[in-house]
Amino acid sequence: MSAPLSSVEAIRLVAKREFVTQVRSRSFVIGLIVTIVLFGVVGAISAFIAGQQSTSTLGVTPGASALAPALEATARTQDLTLEIRDVAEAAGRSALAADELDGLLVADPGGRYTLLGRDAVDERLAAVVGTAVRQTELTEALRAAGTDPDALEARSTVAEETLEPVDPDRGQRLALAIVGTVLLFISLSGYGQLVATGVVEEKQSRVVELLLATIKPWELLAGKIIGLGAVGLLNLVVLGGIAAIAGISFGLLTLPGAALGMFAMVLVWYLLGFFLFASLYAAIGSTVSRQEELNSVVAPMIFLLLIPFILTVNLLPGDPRNPLATVLSYIPFFSQTVMPARYALGTAELWEVGIAALLALVAIVVVVRLAGRVYRNSVLRTGARVSLREALGRAA
Repeated sequence: MSAPLSSVEAIRLVAKREFVTQVRSRSFVIGLIVTIVLFGVVGAISAFIAGQQSTSTLGVTPGASALAPALEATARTQDLTLEIRDVAEAAGRSALAADELDGLLVADPGGRYTLLGRDAVDERLAAVVGTAVRQTELTEALRAAGTDPDALEARSTVAEETLEPVDPDRGQRLALAIVGTVLLFISLSGYGQLVATGVVEEKQSRVVELLLATIKPWELLAGKIIGLGAVGLLNLVVLGGIAAIAGISFGLLTLPGAALGMFAMVLVWYLLGFFLFASLYAAIGSTVSRQEELNSVVAPMIFLLLIPFILTVNLLPGDPRNPLATVLSYIPFFSQTVMPARYALGTAELWEVGIAALLALVAIVVVVRLAGRVYRNSVLRTGARVSLREALGRAA
């Protein structure tokens, strides 16, 4: 008769089974390929849209051609790349109707200007033309009154300074923060849900009864979480590596040090977040006996992941030092999303990351103990959903 498995051996065997089963599955490979393709498509579409929004072509008739210098100068101040084409009015209208122009600026004999659009006038183009016309008229009026417009502008200009040096790489840091946030959200939500699904499948098929005949419930739970966590980590490493290689290859990423730092931060917070959320997913999954019941019980978990994700992508890009984001970056269940983004943007020091990680570890200890009790009391019970009071009670 063979000796019983030690706890370490039992956990290792369960973890290996979960890891090998998932990695060898067709769904893992297909899911990875689909995710890469989707990221590529979204990136290409975003780049195309950004390029279209920042570039406009304006046709200018002979009567309005004197405005060209003012139009170009105004467009630069509004971060708009403006291409000006000198056209006759008839030819300009034809080009506008054929979508070859974004707008047509016409001047009548009385000196009044009209900006034409095909079915609507582009708002950014209208703002540039309006500002240029007003500036030109004001300059002419000042000169007619004997005032030097350049001297007046020099006296009325407000200098801008910052207490800290302006970071020329802020755009790249913001991109790293957003990419890291998205990767964390996808990995934590996807593989956390996979833990709950696996628990219910084993419970529904009665496989769990066979497994618990040889190993303890907490060993099965630990092995499942470690195995699926390793699968998610592998997925994250592959996606992060491909994103970094693509960014460097296309010249979009010129901060390899910052990228490596953010990548390491994402991996650390993935592990912290996964053990926190996966324990809850497993515990919640053990309280039901059918896949049809699972979605209703795990819905609150989705919100726990979705809320910090939405707050991060909406608050931090415009206000990296937002007080709400700063507070949330220390609170478990929020810190795994917010703190890496703050670090990437340079608003969180390593000691702050350390404090948040320590608080997350404390939360993991508490949650794992509670989840282990729920799992132990619920995983062998079939039929009606196990109530929270029953799940947290002492096992008979």
